[in-house]
Amino acid sequence: MLRILTHKYPAPSPVLRNLITAVLFGLFIALFLLFFEPFDINLSNNEDKVFQLLFFGFISTIVLVLFLYILPLLLPKVFSDKHWEVRHQIIFYFIILLVIATFNGIYTNYINSLTFSWYNYWLIINRTFVLGCIPIAFITMLDYHKKVKFNNNQAATILKKKKKHLEDSKETKHQISTDLKNETFSFSENDFYYAIAVGNYIDMCFLDENTLKKATYRISLSSFEMQLAETSNLIRCHRSYIVNLKKVENISGNAQGLKLELKNQTEIVPVSRKYIPIVKQFFTENL
Repeated sequence: MLRILTHKYPAPSPVLRNLITAVLFGLFIALFLLFFEPFDINLSNNEDKVFQLLFFGFISTIVLVLFLYILPLLLPKVFSDKHWEVRHQIIFYFIILLVIATFNGIYTNYINSLTFSWYNYWLIINRTFVLGCIPIAFITMLDYHKKVKFNNNQAATILKKKKKHLEDSKETKHQISTDLKNETFSFSENDFYYAIAVGNYIDMCFLDENTLKKATYRISLSSFEMQLAETSNLIRCHRSYIVNLKKVENISGNAQGLKLELKNQTEIVPVSRKYIPIVKQFFTENL
């Protein structure tokens, strides 16, 4: 059972969905406190009661925006699918709870003109965790199983439509200009396996005289993608990967999305949820 904690899970990313989640969660907290007052919160001024209770939700929203959007935007290497697991997601949510509880405790002391007290601090921490810990663990586990089931079904569907062996397409040459002045490089599409973003560079894996090699070029993955022909079999499948779908030998799924196994290659190329329809369409049209 505990092994599930080490399974892969999508890392938080700076997307609009997370901003919406932060606002809705903060609104839920505010309304929950307003209508149920579960812990008999003492407020200094009953005339401002509605505003003061709603402000607890505002605090929750600001903290969630920081953790779910701003930090993943500023620290992409920390919030990377490559290392993110179920346990990291649960711990991450627990840290968010701790921060929300801390700021709510400070705010409670402020509106009641109270000095800091470790007893009151631990009291608000306990109350917050009572509300949040079990639901967070349960929802994360439930979401993990839902994602795994969905992505495995997607992988199975694509494999049914995919030819057992996709032959290489006709010889296509690509000429790419890098970010360095007057520097270009060229390659044959049939020799290309994948390219991975490494900051402002890409590492490109390709076949050279029947030997797999890697080369590094100073060019962003987006710029590299823009210079490829629209009819190319080289497809963006992840924010960090472009892959030659003609080289795919097997497809599997996990909570993060799909995983592509390439011919004669140990590197497993990820397909994030955003790009699954594109990969699915490719194999549907290349029957």
